[in-house]
Amino acid sequence: MPRCAMFEEPLQLPSLSRFRVHSEDPAFHVTWRGGSRFALSGEITIDPSAELDVSTPNDTVEISLARRSTPEHAVALLRRALPRSISMRHQEVEDGVEIVFTEALVPAAKTPRFRILSTDTLLRVKQLDENKLEFLSGVGEECLITVMCDSRRVSMTITEGSSALAVAARVGANVPHGFRALVDGPVVSVWKDADFFSAVA
Repeated sequence: MPRCAMFEEPLQLPSLSRFRVHSEDPAFHVTWRGGSRFALSGEITIDPSAELDVSTPNDTVEISLARRSTPEHAVALLRRALPRSISMRHQEVEDGVEIVFTEALVPAAKTPRFRILSTDTLLRVKQLDENKLEFLSGVGEECLITVMCDSRRVSMTITEGSSALAVAARVGANVPHGFRALVDGPVVSVWKDADFFSAVA
């Protein structure tokens, strides 16, 4: 009978990632955790700044991090710099921040037009892309927010004192029928249901 090889540990097969993250500063560590997951740790020590490069399936994004920048600073800049075909979510881990990239298939048709109307004048919103918004502040008092995706709209009440993160989460969970939202912190991106595809490893 043929002999079977026995291994105490499972064999790790090589895995290819469609994403790459590289730090110019050796003190700002990037660790690949498989698929589209990367851990960021450390601090920028190069003066005045260092580059962090992210290679996606179709683009390369470069951000400049000033001296003493942390993983949280990198996450904030990447949110604004990534192309609309790539979204990112993150979570804090023991030694820094883990980021996970999601690739969305962008159809040839125009992406949804995503807009917000609010009765609270203190609410500040920045348009990052046609289908992406960032909430820069929370609300001061109870207010009505209307979420508009193309010609469809949904209105909801936001409670007094809600933070930017809370408003973003509420909006992301209540987009009009036929659309889906991706929420990462204060940033909300909207896609048509039929065009949305996630590929998180």
